[in-house]
Amino acid sequence: MFRKLASLFLLFLFVVTTSAFGQLNIGYLNTQEVISQMPERSQIEQELNSFIQEKRQELQQKTTEFQDAVAEFQQNQDSMSDTEIQNREQQLAQMESEMTQFRQGIQQQIQQRRASLLEPLYNKMDEAISTVAENNDLDFVINEATSNGENVVYYAASDKMDITKQVLQYINDTSDQN
Repeated sequence: MFRKLASLFLLFLFVVTTSAFGQLNIGYLNTQEVISQMPERSQIEQELNSFIQEKRQELQQKTTEFQDAVAEFQQNQDSMSDTEIQNREQQLAQMESEMTQFRQGIQQQIQQRRASLLEPLYNKMDEAISTVAENNDLDFVINEATSNGENVVYYAASDKMDITKQVLQYINDTSDQN
């Protein structure tokens, strides 16, 4: 919280100082709204969901194999020697460890896939923001909210400073040309 207040204070101080020496043009936009309305978003979500489903099936298969091995061990444990029991318990512990590593690997793969699929959208949005900012002669463009939804811009004297619709329009216009 202190960092946020300090950041806002420094931004305010910078704006006041810059305003004293010249006109500073600042715009803001809601990046989450832009991303959610991009034409490619639904296709990317489908591809990501398909990938996640595939990985869930792989994990389910490994989980079933592990559960079957544990059930078999429990069923045959009475007819095993102490050495066989100890060896089988070590094998099961190893299988469980491998399954945990596999689960973590899947989570990393999903995060990497998400990032690689969203990268072109973010690049396209960055290009649109740059173009709209240049066309409106803006010195700065601020994200209206953080990634977890906390507001950065609490008040703007004019809706003219909100360039969200202009960025979306630019993206839609350039998407039609491609």
